[in-house]
Amino acid sequence: MDAFTVRRIEKILQWYIGQKIPLRMRSSVRLAYEWEGTNLTLCEERPDQRYREWIGLPIVQFRFLQDKWHVYAISKKGTWESPATIKPHEDFERQLELVELDREGIFWTA
Repeated sequence: MDAFTVRRIEKILQWYIGQKIPLRMRSSVRLAYEWEGTNLTLCEERPDQRYREWIGLPIVQFRFLQDKWHVYAISKKGTWESPATIKPHEDFERQLELVELDREGIFWTA
């Protein structure tokens, strides 16, 4: 993946994270992302007062395979699995929007 695409996706995620977490809650929860090759993992982080650090739990992983973004969720077994309702697509923003909508309650809990 080229540097321009990576930077574009990072800008999208920075905007998304800024919108997703209200300012008043940012001391108790935050979202972060991490690249590993062409895999991008979005995590929710919460402070651990005992160790004075943020502890992250992965929410979703986006994998860029064969020029399409594939979406993966953590299964009950603790492995990454692709939800049947989110098909691979070329548009990262579309995939992020489907994760945000989360019609099946796979990624976000109330």
